[in-house]
Amino acid sequence: WKKIEETRKRASEVMELRKRNQDKFHAKEDFYKAKWESIREAQTQNAMARDRAKAMRDQTRHGLLEHKHANARSTKEQSQQLLYQKKEREAQERQANTERSQYLKARKDDAKRRAEDARLAQMEKFREDYEARTAQEELLRARTEALVAKMEREEMELIQRLQNTQTVQRSAYEELDSALGQTSKQLSSSHRQFGAGARQAAGASVGGSGVGETPQPAA
Repeated sequence: WKKIEETRKRASEVMELRKRNQDKFHAKEDFYKAKWESIREAQTQNAMARDRAKAMRDQTRHGLLEHKHANARSTKEQSQQLLYQKKEREAQERQANTERSQYLKARKDDAKRRAEDARLAQMEKFREDYEARTAQEELLRARTEALVAKMEREEMELIQRLQNTQTVQRSAYEELDSALGQTSKQLSSSHRQFGAGARQAAGASVGGSGVGETPQPAA
């Protein structure tokens, strides 16, 4: 029984699948049929629209042709009027361009003149500044040379004073050395005289006492 049930179940599934496939097929067939009918209807509508458009174009072309002939005459008259206006405008533009060129040339010449005046004024200022700087440098150089000369004179005077001072000091040292030498000689002579007198006094003292001792040399 189990196998029979499985077989029946399998057969039922197959039948259901077949039915779904048939339904899909019929649905697709109905879809394409409706689509084809829609396409044929659209083609019919397009053909009718083309016919109406052609008739309208023919009518419009005829109206345009008539309007074109009418406009041709008007256009010719307007062209002549525009040509006259164009010539007038070109003449006015030439006159305006001439006046503008003259004005620009005058401004350019004036600007060049002002630039040249400014350049000359600047050069004059540079010259004056150079001369003033040169005079200042010359004055500074003269002052520097005078200061250097003054310092050189003062230096020579100081050197001379120093030499004089050294000469005076040297003379003073020589006089001092001479005085010290004479004083030393006098002291030495006085010392010798003093020693001789002391020895004589000692000998006399010994002889007077009657003691026959040998006199000691003076220290």
